[in-house]
Amino acid sequence: MALKYTGFNGNAKGPLASMDAWIKHALAHSGLKNLGSYVVREQRSSGTVDHKNIPSVHGTGRAVDIGYTGVEKGRKKCLEFLEFLVLNGDALGVELILDYCPKPHGRGWKSERGSWQNYEKPTLAGAPGGRWIHVEVSPTLLGNMRAVNQAWNDLRGIKI
Repeated sequence: MALKYTGFNGNAKGPLASMDAWIKHALAHSGLKNLGSYVVREQRSSGTVDHKNIPSVHGTGRAVDIGYTGVEKGRKKCLEFLEFLVLNGDALGVELILDYCPKPHGRGWKSERGSWQNYEKPTLAGAPGGRWIHVEVSPTLLGNMRAVNQAWNDLRGIKI
């Protein structure tokens, strides 16, 4: 069952412990790097798309940027991790993934759509060529620390 996309639902007062746990599991599983999660700010502009005054989901505490610069076989590991996230998205509460690398303008995966969309016009600041992904996680999953840990523990034996 596809998760409904939440998007911005209000700024949190600070980082969410459950998201910190989600990120810790994700990094241990993937071998990638945390480039940042909780921060209250506006969305970044892609140049032609104006995101001014649109709050970033990072402010909700439910988003993380995961990078692969300086990681051996970084893009390969990232692609494997993206496949893992898509295949296990419902269990891991994944609502949205943005991949900044592909040409011409990056791509996005949304739980409701269940597929990747290649962007045909500038949409993501840093795309193409960005060496990171952006992941947004369901507030329902993050509302239960035990569920976060259980979801990752249930998938621990699955290779990426």
